[in-house]
Amino acid sequence: MRVALYTRVSTKDGDQTPETQLYALREYVAARGWRVVKEYVDLASATNLRDRTAWREMLERIRKGGIDLVLVTKLDRAFRSAKDTYDNLAYLDQHRVGFIATTQPIDTSTSTGKLLLGVLAAVAEFERNLIVERTLEGLARAKAEGKRLGRPPGSKDGRRRKQSGYYRRWAAQRENSGPLPSK
Repeated sequence: MRVALYTRVSTKDGDQTPETQLYALREYVAARGWRVVKEYVDLASATNLRDRTAWREMLERIRKGGIDLVLVTKLDRAFRSAKDTYDNLAYLDQHRVGFIATTQPIDTSTSTGKLLLGVLAAVAEFERNLIVERTLEGLARAKAEGKRLGRPPGSKDGRRRKQSGYYRRWAAQRENSGPLPSK
């Protein structure tokens, strides 16, 4: 069995390390006598698709062949919503690649595993949505109480900020194009 290990931690600071997940995944593979093709590691939040380069690299390798199974510790390390879970697992299934979350009884090669995956993905998305709702409610309450939201003022706030090159190019292009056509 040719296995790809995938780990993801949300922050790049020293508080989280992918090595904890990798250790558990390596032990899981060794106990079964499988072969690790590659270890894919992302240092990004689940919603930050741009910085999840290892995930994209792994999907490309799956497309080309050479991987039979993707192994993660938990669902939330790989997917951000129920739809994302289903879409990615359909892609894996299309390429005849299995998926196992080692700390959750999820093995997509079985009917029971697929059912459990659907339930857990829906619950995880529900939990994430609840966190977002609570955060927004807390921000609304703080704003109603007159509290200042956002980062605290700093030394740079009194100085005029430099405009980015993109903004300058856009403004110059707009000036050179003349008035917008009327309807």
